[in-house]
Amino acid sequence: MAPASSFCGHQWTYNPVRGSCLLLLLIMSNLLLCQGNSCRSCCPDVFDIPLESLTDLFLNASRLSHNIVKHSTIMFHEFDEKYAQNVTYTINATKSCHTNPLHTPQEREKALNMNNEDLSKWILMLLYSWYRPVYQLVRDLRSMKEVSDTILSSARENVKNLLELQEFIERQFSQVIYPVRRTMQEARIYWSIASWVSRDEYVRHSAFYKMFKCLYRDSRNIDMYIKILTCRVTNTCFIHSHPTQL
Repeated sequence: MAPASSFCGHQWTYNPVRGSCLLLLLIMSNLLLCQGNSCRSCCPDVFDIPLESLTDLFLNASRLSHNIVKHSTIMFHEFDEKYAQNVTYTINATKSCHTNPLHTPQEREKALNMNNEDLSKWILMLLYSWYRPVYQLVRDLRSMKEVSDTILSSARENVKNLLELQEFIERQFSQVIYPVRRTMQEARIYWSIASWVSRDEYVRHSAFYKMFKCLYRDSRNIDMYIKILTCRVTNTCFIHSHPTQL
């Protein structure tokens, strides 16, 4: 394997023609320089796994993110069809998503230019931000008339998928957990169910609609980031070059 070109930590820009060993290092966000035949000796044992195994792990992560999108879409369309036809609260609903202070990248081209560690941070921030609201929907609000059997079923699947994907990212990118939690604390990301249980039907429906619409949007961003990480492992980023529809 030819020596890899220069690598400057967080300033690295992805290049699919790099050697497979350096690719493994970058996927795990290790900031050590890796060149030529000495590469394996500079990789910590915890990252010393076959490329095939690494590929399987990220393909499973892609399956999880796809399922999150699928069930978020079901939840949104189910509520939209029953309660959100010809009402004003649908206008600019995503302007007040509780995740907006994070300023997550929406454009695929921008995400493609990020290194793997930064992508993992965005993924974790969104997963942390959404696990509690979806879990509360299942645990505390399942008896609400707005929460149909279809919505409840998809919400339960999302709780499982969100947690499993979160645990996977935490294992592979453990070094970003503290910075992510600190960023979320500074951005004051929080969630309240007060509007969901309001006696005012309009307020209640508006809150549910915003929640489902924002989850729908953010789940697609999670899926986009995961797909980028996966295509880097499988060396297929240029094959699957069409942007994710947002």
